[in-house]
Amino acid sequence: MPVKRILWASDGSKESDNALRWAKMFATRFDARVTALNVLETLNLDTLEVADDLEREISRIDSAIKKKQTKRLTHVRTVLEKQGIKAEIRIATGVPHQEIIKVVQSRAIDLIAMGKRGLNLWGRMLLGSTTNRVLREAHVPVLTVRPAARKLSVRKILVPVSFSPGDSASLEWALELARKFGAALFLLHVIEVHKSYNGVTGGFMGRLRDSATRQLQAMLDAVPSRKLKGVTLTPKVKAFPRAWSGIVDFVRQEGIDIIVMSTHARKGAPRFFLGSVAESVTKEALCPVITVTPQAVAT
Repeated sequence: MPVKRILWASDGSKESDNALRWAKMFATRFDARVTALNVLETLNLDTLEVADDLEREISRIDSAIKKKQTKRLTHVRTVLEKQGIKAEIRIATGVPHQEIIKVVQSRAIDLIAMGKRGLNLWGRMLLGSTTNRVLREAHVPVLTVRPAARKLSVRKILVPVSFSPGDSASLEWALELARKFGAALFLLHVIEVHKSYNGVTGGFMGRLRDSATRQLQAMLDAVPSRKLKGVTLTPKVKAFPRAWSGIVDFVRQEGIDIIVMSTHARKGAPRFFLGSVAESVTKEALCPVITVTPQAVAT
């Protein structure tokens, strides 16, 4: 799972600026190159008849915006290079999520870093349209960072486990991060239990927990010992009405610094990001989240 190239997708917002802090930390730890990208969205005038002078004015405005963004990214590149991080800048024109995916493919990007929207109601509903589309379509891990400032550290990593095929990719990514940062690793399986089960007797919940614990251990036993060497790993099982809320609650209780999880839904036929547990966790978690597709299995 070599991380050699990191794409920082910037729109000039506080969210993306905070994502840059994490991108820099990852670039330093992995000795990776950072590509700073800004996508300019221009007016679509294909079906609109406008006067020549208005077209010239729009062109002038677009040129001014491009100049401003180029200056901003050039400054970022200079700062990164002074910190010993190799960097390049890209200014693209088009639909943001499409241009991000194009750069991922053309530059052989290993990790995308970008901001996610704030915790107001509208932002939580949309997650940021560009971010959401990238999460759906990217075949490399995506690091999303919330706008709120927090200490920049990776001491505790959480891997939510649903016992689906995608778990192996997220676990391998998390193990690599744990080795790089010397972080403790938690594997968490949340048993979704409705409150109506609260009164059930006969050791019902205990048997469920035992079953999940055995599956977690079997998952760990399947990992080569060389990949576990030097990593402090703690399996956990908890019951919660919803898997995503149990994960978010665990993050708060344990002071988790970053989550690494699969983009597949927890139950039923595998499906991509929309409507999955990963979507809710990415929107609600207080810490950054790395979403990993099955294609991102370490080599």
